[in-house]
Amino acid sequence: MAGGVEENIMPETKLLAHLKAKGYKLTQQRQQIMDVLLQGKTRLTAQEIFRQLKERNLSVSLDTVYRNLRLLTAIGIVQQISLQSGAVYELVQEEHHHHLVCVDCEKIVCISSCPAMQAYLKDADDATGFDILGHNLELYGRCDDCRNKKTNSHA
Repeated sequence: MAGGVEENIMPETKLLAHLKAKGYKLTQQRQQIMDVLLQGKTRLTAQEIFRQLKERNLSVSLDTVYRNLRLLTAIGIVQQISLQSGAVYELVQEEHHHHLVCVDCEKIVCISSCPAMQAYLKDADDATGFDILGHNLELYGRCDDCRNKKTNSHA
């Protein structure tokens, strides 16, 4: 769907420990959603996750998939990436990272540099009174292939 998943995914044992540390149980639905994402070679939409769960003969509703994805995203186990066609999901990686997203083909590229440096976060915290717990950054533009297609189509 929207590009390959990096091989730097956090190990399942760490993901499960993080879930328990946040005070949540490992339900069958959460386990299966994480398994689908672990086994996936691409980022998946909620509907694609739902379809794969149904293929495993699991009795789960699409609403349950969305509810669990929202929870797993909120506690930092899953990362949601917003595309023009909708959201895709991936398990968090060991290293903090952000995404470049092509607005034409929806290619996703991970970038390891983090423009939201600690000093900036501290300044934002001080200025707003927010207790900043984390951040997510997606940069949107055109990849080389799409930019070249646009240039060539105008020639």
